[in-house]
Amino acid sequence: MRGPRTVGRSSTARYATSALRAAQHTFTLVTAEPTNLHLHGEDFGDDLPAGPIALPRLRDLLLAPSTSLATRDAVWRELIERARADRSTWVVMAVGMAMPGLRRCLRELKLAFRGEATDLESEIARGFLEALNTIDVTEWALCARLVRAAHKAGVRLVYAEAAFDGARWEEFDSRAPVPPWGHPDFLLLGAVDAGVISDEEAKLIATTRLEDVPVDQIAALFGERTNTVVQRRRRAENRLAEALAEGKVTALEPIPSLALLAPPQQRHPTPVSAAV
Repeated sequence: MRGPRTVGRSSTARYATSALRAAQHTFTLVTAEPTNLHLHGEDFGDDLPAGPIALPRLRDLLLAPSTSLATRDAVWRELIERARADRSTWVVMAVGMAMPGLRRCLRELKLAFRGEATDLESEIARGFLEALNTIDVTEWALCARLVRAAHKAGVRLVYAEAAFDGARWEEFDSRAPVPPWGHPDFLLLGAVDAGVISDEEAKLIATTRLEDVPVDQIAALFGERTNTVVQRRRRAENRLAEALAEGKVTALEPIPSLALLAPPQQRHPTPVSAAV
């Protein structure tokens, strides 16, 4: 006769097979009330309600369009510093807080990945954790930068797996390119290399299109009108689309890193806190 089902053991075994699922499972368990894992909203400006905020609710608030980039960065600066000091619980909390972005990376990359999904999750998590320990906390769009580092780690694994599959072909034949032959990051690098768009235009597209950083927040950082930045991006995207249609752009391996957009050195942008 089969013994009673142990829910805890079943859940632990299921989540232990996946890096991101394990992190999300732990995040859910340790942030459930009652818990002392919370941050105080008044410490990060006026966008957040005062008083202690549980991390799952704080994550939702940071995703809200009404929350400014300055507030998001202030919260993430605190999370990063706690994770570096603690190297335990708050590391998992940081992964849990970034989980929406990490899941988006996984969904995208799984479409082209030919290996085990658990390997891809582990690589995404590794890329995130490495960035968590090395990112410059004085930068902006911190969460987007961390997720982007995780995404790049996953992309490298996808390409390595695809190259390994290609190496096992036994005869020469005309074949379709091995996915992901048109990955956005690499296409943008190829467009810069071909002189179709500038490096700054590529970073603008990457930051606002691939990482979903709102254009108005980029404009506020540069002290420009939102429409000006939108038009600049549109002109670059039109040139890129035309070049792609004519076959003038091919994906380029990311030897130079396509970092998130940074303010030009010759400008003196209005501080984000004052512009939003």
